[in-house]
Amino acid sequence: MADTKADTIADAMPGGMASVSIIMRTRDRPLLLRRALADVCAQTYQDWRLVVVDDGGDADEVDRLVAGQHGMAGRVTVLHNADAHGRAVSWNQGVEAGKSRYLAVHDDDDTWHPSFLARTVAHLDATDDAAVAVRTEIVYEHVEGDEIVEHAREVFFPDLRAVTLFDLVRTNRVVPIAMLYRRSVHEGIGPVREDLPVVEDWEFNLRLAAAHTIGFLDGEALAFWHQRRAADGSLANSVIGLHGEHRTGDLKVRNEALKEHVARHGLGGLLYLTQYVQQEFDHVHGRFAVGEDLTREALRVLAHQGELLQRQESLLRQQEQRLARLERSVSDASLVALVRRRYRRLKGSRTG
Repeated sequence: MADTKADTIADAMPGGMASVSIIMRTRDRPLLLRRALADVCAQTYQDWRLVVVDDGGDADEVDRLVAGQHGMAGRVTVLHNADAHGRAVSWNQGVEAGKSRYLAVHDDDDTWHPSFLARTVAHLDATDDAAVAVRTEIVYEHVEGDEIVEHAREVFFPDLRAVTLFDLVRTNRVVPIAMLYRRSVHEGIGPVREDLPVVEDWEFNLRLAAAHTIGFLDGEALAFWHQRRAADGSLANSVIGLHGEHRTGDLKVRNEALKEHVARHGLGGLLYLTQYVQQEFDHVHGRFAVGEDLTREALRVLAHQGELLQRQESLLRQQEQRLARLERSVSDASLVALVRRRYRRLKGSRTG
């Protein structure tokens, strides 16, 4: 565990230990931290205690914001790391400091619906689930001076109806802001892995889902994952600003799991499965290739038919033009003949 200076801003809440410990990781983002502190205080469920882990940031600024937040007195502990030790270390520090029955990770740039704690605590109180996740929205925003400007939202995995190991193996579907879990799960699956600078939440979720059941609250979004896609530096999201590290961490977790599987069961099943998948892929690719060839042939035929139609249209226009000239010629000839007949009659009447 990292060397830490722990400043307890206030003593524990009257009446004993709170039911929920909220872990808030932060570093040099005072504008976002101010919003996050107010967000926690706005919860309708009030039996909580906050652990702020300042991971190498401006300690005086963090203390000032915490002390100035209305409703925070008597329920917060601030841990200051002299140097940055990473997201996983900060999470574990929060777990160690937060002795409550339930734990939640509320990073400094995310927010909750006011009823998040009320509904998730009620679920864990009523079930044996080790954790519960909620419907989540991505909030796209950017910072302009001292203002946070929101410009779009979308539901994160709108098809999600349950949190399963099957889905988590493919990709992480539960970000930290979206889950409340029992502190006791660490006794079984251990702490958050500190050798992973990123994807530590996904790896933790994998171990959690492999050993326990994770509930899910469908319906309206109760958690909001804020993203600033154009930001850099301290305002950037790790999933965007550290995209390369995420790919490396993802491969590391998968490769370790693969090696563990091979150590227990050998390579036979995997060798068969990879070849089978490759054959199926080649088969599907071949069918697509045939379909592309047929499509190209159909387009060629259509193009040829189009050319024929254009030629027919040109011939029709030429025939129409000829008919028009013929009609004019016939009309002109009839008029001349009529004039001649009338002239002859008139001439005959005069000579007679």
